Amino acid sequence: MLPDASHINRYGEAEIIASPADHLFGKVLDLSENGLFLVDSERKIILWNEWMVQASSLKREDVVGSAFVDVFPALKGRRVETVINAALDTRTASLLSRSLNKAIFPLYFSEIGGEQQRIEQSVTVKPIQSEGHDYCLVQITDVTPMVQREDVLRVLAKEAEEALQEAEEASRFKSEFTSTVSHELRTPLTSIRGSLGLIASGVMGTLKPEIGRLIAIACNNTERLLFLINDILDISKIESGKMDFVMGPVDLKVVLLQSIEANQAYGEQYEVKYHLNDVVDGTTVYADTDRLMQVLNNLLSNAAKFSPKGVEVDINVIRKDEMIRIEVRDYGSGIPEQFKSRIFEKFSQADGSDTRQVGGTGLGLNISKAIVEQMSGVIGFNVPEGQGTIFYIDICLFKET
Repeated sequence: MLPDASHINRYGEAEIIASPADHLFGKVLDLSENGLFLVDSERKIILWNEWMVQASSLKREDVVGSAFVDVFPALKGRRVETVINAALDTRTASLLSRSLNKAIFPLYFSEIGGEQQRIEQSVTVKPIQSEGHDYCLVQITDVTPMVQREDVLRVLAKEAEEALQEAEEASRFKSEFTSTVSHELRTPLTSIRGSLGLIASGVMGTLKPEIGRLIAIACNNTERLLFLINDILDISKIESGKMDFVMGPVDLKVVLLQSIEANQAYGEQYEVKYHLNDVVDGTTVYADTDRLMQVLNNLLSNAAKFSPKGVEVDINVIRKDEMIRIEVRDYGSGIPEQFKSRIFEKFSQADGSDTRQVGGTGLGLNISKAIVEQMSGVIGFNVPEGQGTIFYIDICLFKET
């Protein structure tokens, strides 16, 4: 019940009569977690709950009956007075958000140690009518925790942005450094490899056996360095998104035969041959020819390296709905169980000593995976019963549009 019932005391003054319901209503308001006060049509405060007492340090008896602008003189002519007048005169409700009006009332809460901190506020002003009288209810919500969280999030977002910029700058520097160093190394190494190859071929005359052995070692090591540099350049291109792909129809049988021919001499080093099983003529996939060749070369060379002498590496082509699966099967010792989950990671090697015997950078499968996925394909492996491993590529059939 709003305080509109009164009587005249012996001094001729009007006094508000408080009923038991009013007392109960007041206690309910004092339990509110929001600040609440009521202003009548004469702009006087007639209700002031306990939250307001604590936040303003103004006792109820010092506030009730006083004009709003006398209690808050700093707010005279400010927006909050305007919206209170609008609520009383035109019955218009308003919301004063903290983001637009900052701290509206001079309200504080005490922290540990006695220090006071201004309360961040969101204020709702609502008109109320009761028995022909107009009132204005002002509700104040403490949004300090939300503002503090926003401040923390703002700081974290700024730190994250700065960290991202630093990471991008470091990545750019690493990419440029890798590319520059790799190119600077590749040019002289290519020249050295060519010169050593000429010497090893006997163009410069017959070599003594011990010199020939040293030249062969130098040739092999130069070749390995060039492979490593090329792989590092490919990794750099993939990470920076600069590896180009020219997608189009690719005659699969032609590419497979070219890849086998390119790797034949390599396979002979390990006394391994490649066998291509039947491929339907005209089977066309959607791929980048050079990149597909790069992946096939990696799978064929790996199969040769890890196959026993005198065996064949089988290459199978299987139609799977709208996809084509290319399988490369070797008959080696297989993949150790503990290595299977890491097989496509960078510099991943099943056995350091074995890898040193057969050579390799540990980057080929990682690069192959990135290439196949860029062509909307899938690369994986199976371990069949018995010996060996099957690496496969699933790639899309080319469709005429």
